Amino acid sequence: MNILVTSQAIDKVIRQTFADLSMRPGFEIWIAGEGESTKDHGGRVHGIEMPPIKSKLSFGAIRALRRIMKRLDIDAVFCHSTSGLSCSLIASAGLKTKVVGYRGTQAKVRRFDPTYRLALLNPAVSHVVCAGDDIAEYLSRWIPREKLSAKRKPYDVNWVADAVANPEPWGERAKGEFRIVYIGMTAGRPFKGLMTLIDAANRMKDNGVRLTVVGEADPAEIAAAGDNVRFAGFRTDAVRFIPEADVLVLPSHRDASPRVVREAQACGVPCIVSDIPGTRELIIPGKTGLLFPPGDTDALVRAIAELKDAPGRLEDMGKAAREHIREHFSPKEYTDYFEQLFKSLK
Repeated sequence: MNILVTSQAIDKVIRQTFADLSMRPGFEIWIAGEGESTKDHGGRVHGIEMPPIKSKLSFGAIRALRRIMKRLDIDAVFCHSTSGLSCSLIASAGLKTKVVGYRGTQAKVRRFDPTYRLALLNPAVSHVVCAGDDIAEYLSRWIPREKLSAKRKPYDVNWVADAVANPEPWGERAKGEFRIVYIGMTAGRPFKGLMTLIDAANRMKDNGVRLTVVGEADPAEIAAAGDNVRFAGFRTDAVRFIPEADVLVLPSHRDASPRVVREAQACGVPCIVSDIPGTRELIIPGKTGLLFPPGDTDALVRAIAELKDAPGRLEDMGKAAREHIREHFSPKEYTDYFEQLFKSLK
C-alpha cells in the first residue's frame, strides 16, 4: 500500500510508527510537508516538499496534495491535525484515496460549527483513530462506530535514555526536600489545573516540597506561586527535568492521553494524576502512581504526602512504572494496529 502522511502536528511517536511500518512488506510511506524532503525519516520513508497547511482551506496545499495522490497512486492518507484532514479530504475528491483522521483531545465537538463538517464530521472520512476509548465513545454520537477505533500511543523506555543519562540539574538537594515536576502549556488553559498544584505546593512549602513548572504558564499562576515554585518556561527538552524529580503531577480537569505521563514512567518516576478519562488509564493506581479528584487540593496534598513520607514505596513505584511502560506500551503493537487499519480500508 502507498501511504501518505501529512506532516502537520505529527510527533516523534507517529514518525517512528510510520518508519517501522515502512519496513513491513507491502508498504511504501511518504511524509509530505514543508521541509520534509530534507529530513531523515528512518526506515524506507520518503519526504515530499509541499506548501504548509495553514488552515482547513489552504488551497496551495490542497493542490499539492492532489498532485501527490495522483502521481504516487496513494491508497490512504493519515492526518494528525484537523487542518490536514480537511485539506486531504478536499484533495482526494473523486480519487480512490482513503483519508484517515486522528482525535487526541477530549475537547467538545461544536456540532453546529460548519468547519467541523470540513474535517472530523465530514462523511468522506474513512476512519478516525482516537487516543482513548472515552474519545471514541464521545465521537460515536456523530460518527458511525465502525469508522472509529481507539489506540493509546506507545512509548519506548529507550526514548528517554539520553534524558536519564543527562538530566537537567535541580541543584543540591536540601535535607527533606521533595521534588515535584509539572510539564505542560497552561497559559490560557485553566483546564490544565496548574493552580490546584500551585495551591498544594504552597501549602506544603514548609514540608520541603519544591515544584518545577516546565512550559508557558499563565501570569496569574506565576503570581500565585510561592518561592518554592520555579518556572522554567518553554523547553524543547522538557523531559530532561523529569529524572531528578521524585514525582510528576498532572492535575488536569480534562486531558486525552498525555505523553508526559509515559515519559515520566519511562524515566522511573511515579505520577500523581487527576482521576479523569484518558489520564487514569496510563497508570496502575497504587502501583505506578496515585489518582486524586480533579480540582481537589486537599486530596492532592494527601497524595503528595503519602509518597513523600514513604521513600521506599516511592522507589518501588518508580521501578514498577518503568516496567509498566516496557510491558504495556509496545511500539510494535501500535505499528501492528496501523498495519491492520490500513489493510482494512482496501
